[in-house]
Amino acid sequence: MAVKILINNLGQHTIAEVKQVTNKETEEILAYWVTEPRLISYRQAESGGLAIDFTSPCPVGVTTEYAIRADYIVSILDAVNDVEQKYVDVVNSVTTAEPVAEEPVTESVEETAE
Repeated sequence: MAVKILINNLGQHTIAEVKQVTNKETEEILAYWVTEPRLISYRQAESGGLAIDFTSPCPVGVTTEYAIRADYIVSILDAVNDVEQKYVDVVNSVTTAEPVAEEPVTESVEETAE
């Protein structure tokens, strides 16, 4: 699996480890299997750059893997290295942390304007 950003038909950006689910006979892409998905939200950083936050797509759910229908996804992108590394750090800290936080985990990455 590879870390990708999926943009759905509502315009939401989701970062996750992604694998294609295909029909073995027709090779048609049916869905994308996502592991540890996080919604990405954007905001203006105090420094003037871009800051992003990761949040759970369903904070009350316990499932960390599921399929998203292929026709629901309009674009798939590679994340820049800093964003991908922050995502990996967030996922690793959540999966290894004990006890599990009772509030949704939100992490930020700030990009400076160049």
